[in-house]
Amino acid sequence: MALRLSFGLGPAGSPEDQPSHQALSDGFRPHTWLQGYIEAVVIPAGAWRIKVMEDKPLQSFLALKDSSKRSINSDWKIELPGDFELAGTTVRYVRRGLWEKISAKGPTKSPLHLMVLLFHDQSYGIHYEYTIPLNTSQDRISEKQREPEYLYIWAHSSWQNCTVQCGGGERSTVVSCMRIINNSMEVVGDNYCHSETRPQAKVQRCNTLPCQYRWVTGEWGPCSASCGKGLQQREVSCVYPSVNGSLRHTKDLYCHGGKPAVQQGCEDDACLTTWEASVWSECSSDCSQGVRRRTVLCKNPDGGCDPFSKPSQEEPCEDDSKCYEWKFGDWSKCSSTCGKGLQSRVVQCMHKDTGRHGDNCPLMLRPPIYRSCYRQSCFVKVHMPEEILTHEVAP
Repeated sequence: MALRLSFGLGPAGSPEDQPSHQALSDGFRPHTWLQGYIEAVVIPAGAWRIKVMEDKPLQSFLALKDSSKRSINSDWKIELPGDFELAGTTVRYVRRGLWEKISAKGPTKSPLHLMVLLFHDQSYGIHYEYTIPLNTSQDRISEKQREPEYLYIWAHSSWQNCTVQCGGGERSTVVSCMRIINNSMEVVGDNYCHSETRPQAKVQRCNTLPCQYRWVTGEWGPCSASCGKGLQQREVSCVYPSVNGSLRHTKDLYCHGGKPAVQQGCEDDACLTTWEASVWSECSSDCSQGVRRRTVLCKNPDGGCDPFSKPSQEEPCEDDSKCYEWKFGDWSKCSSTCGKGLQSRVVQCMHKDTGRHGDNCPLMLRPPIYRSCYRQSCFVKVHMPEEILTHEVAP
């Protein structure tokens, strides 16, 4: 792992305008079998112009931690991209897809631990660079003299909106971590304050005036059809009076009772007297596709009916009321070998053409499923010869 040092002159006031600073640039490639957090380098205190970037996008994460345990992507918690306060400077964390970059202007007040979180065996590499003063002890003393110390406390920064607009609701305070410096306060990330000392939000009643919500309807709009049946719409809103007496719109759920209709059917009366249609005829086929017809006459007393609004005189229809008929099989054998018994057969309602089963056959015409049957009598007379009947046995 080669360490490259470079010196350069920059604009006045930058760390490079004196030969007391040096720029360091290096790379880091861990063993591919390692997983979890792996420390790449410790960036010393007083570092300027810190830049860290991946050689190529991979399913891994850059991580950074300072001596006060403030961090980015540490302890298995992945942060969203943004600005973070670490080691007394603002660190910018950028992530676009799988590609990551970390940068900071500096100077840092404490060392920064640069780490990599690896999940899988993979070829991984990063490049980092930063500038440090050669006389770090003198720079640290001057930085401490120039930079004030920060104090972080929890504070109730603002009130949230009331839960309701009237009728009595609640609102609570927003608890934020504040940084105090030079008698001023500013909101910072919650990770700067101790979570165990965070206070509970304050709650108070709000908007206690009784509600006076009601529905307000507008005028009906024009009919969507110039001749015949159509639809017309209107605006319906839930409103409540404000302090100055004006009506303010709100959500429909605040108004009681059913919401008035926003649309209704409409029909031009003048158009109704133009065309007159008779009742549809029966379908031309009682089994399969057919056509039904009606008579349409112009009844406009002034004459000249609009041909484009003329109702249809013919339309397709389908009637299968007579497509089904009763089908039956042969009678079975008599259920008895002698005397009275029963015979049965299969009776089904089936389509004439397709043989599909249905239930459109008239029940009054269904053939019988059972019938009586008779076999010879179960008592058979036995005829014996007369000589056997009159024969006597000798004593």
